[in-house]
Amino acid sequence: CVLSSLRTAEAKFDPPRITYVINPADAGMTTDGPDQRTFYINKGLESSINKGNILNVYREKRPARSMPPIRLFIGTMTITTAQHGSSMGEFTPNAASIGNPIIKYKSAMKSDIVVPRLVMDSGVLFDAGQMSLKPDVEQEFEKVAGFVQHFSPAKLVIEGHTDSDGDTDSNQKLSVRRAETIRRFLIQQYDFITSAMIEARGYGEERPVVPNDSAANKALNRRIEIIVWE
Repeated sequence: CVLSSLRTAEAKFDPPRITYVINPADAGMTTDGPDQRTFYINKGLESSINKGNILNVYREKRPARSMPPIRLFIGTMTITTAQHGSSMGEFTPNAASIGNPIIKYKSAMKSDIVVPRLVMDSGVLFDAGQMSLKPDVEQEFEKVAGFVQHFSPAKLVIEGHTDSDGDTDSNQKLSVRRAETIRRFLIQQYDFITSAMIEARGYGEERPVVPNDSAANKALNRRIEIIVWE
């Protein structure tokens, strides 16, 4: 297969984290737009975090002392400045996630995880409403292979997302099946991506990156996200 000879790094992936926050006196957070504060992250160019990148932000919560922590998606971080060893970003909350009563503090905060992701256009990979890959899209997945090689994750999550057109339940099922299709393809195509390290999830229309108020925005929301999980 195309990148089967790629070597992976030995070090375990250590996710970037927010180290501190600068809060101007007149800054605040809304549930439908960017937080005006400045967020500092403990990694930068050396971790392929570049200006303009959009990363997912998660908060770790432990349901019980005897249980491992879980990650709750709270929004995205748009990188405004990046250098070696650090970066800065602007946080945009996910309205549905921030409404979760489990999330006490409604904005990004110190120690939150900032997770690298690779976004793929569902329209490039799938015909409308379909869950089978289009012919001749194999080269699109070389980007995924390079992404996996760089971060060497112990766990990779494939997320399917749709726009808000159509039935909510149908969108949910379609997003799951598309994520599963890509999971199977990656396992079959690349011998360094195993079934044990990759998981498929579907969120339907639950996590739009922009409002579903135009054809262009809906196209952005119809996506597959490849996320380094651990």
